[in-house]
Amino acid sequence: MSRLRAMFVLSLFLFARSVAADDRFDVGLLLGATTASNEGAVLQFDRALTYQATFGWRFWEGDRVALSVEVPFLASPALAIATPDGSLPKEYASLYLTPGVRATLPIRGRVSVFGAMGAGYARYSESRLRRDSTSNPSQQDTNAGALQVGGGVNVRGWSWLGFRGEVRDVYTGARRFSIATPHGAVHNFVTSGGLELRF
Repeated sequence: MSRLRAMFVLSLFLFARSVAADDRFDVGLLLGATTASNEGAVLQFDRALTYQATFGWRFWEGDRVALSVEVPFLASPALAIATPDGSLPKEYASLYLTPGVRATLPIRGRVSVFGAMGAGYARYSESRLRRDSTSNPSQQDTNAGALQVGGGVNVRGWSWLGFRGEVRDVYTGARRFSIATPHGAVHNFVTSGGLELRF
């Protein structure tokens, strides 16, 4: 039994060394807040809690800069309407999937910075309730294109675990609501922080 235990510990040690040596993939698990463009004076919004998961694959590495393909997925389940009118929608949900490219420098520093940009898909779903808790029979959903740019800081902790803070602007097409609005393009400013797993 002790020999089996020693082999298990040795296997874990070798795996950890190989993970630290490779380090080509990363997963960011972040929590943050989104501030979205208002619909003129008709609809104004509070901040929304935002969940983010981002997968990255480093496909090229130079002396100082590394390039990665990244796939960020962001979701805000409830962005509340701040305008004080009971007949308005109570809130709406949003999600964004915007694959793109990330540049990181320096490559092996304990602290590194990155810039990212990508494009993809956005979805907005208006709530089925109004602010006065009555039904919203004209509830609307919107599918739109999205462009995102952002940047942030990575701090290495252990060989496989670090911390990430970032800011992104997800720029999308217009949202549809159950009331008349200006229907302009939307800026979604997302500030978030959390863990980065590397393997």
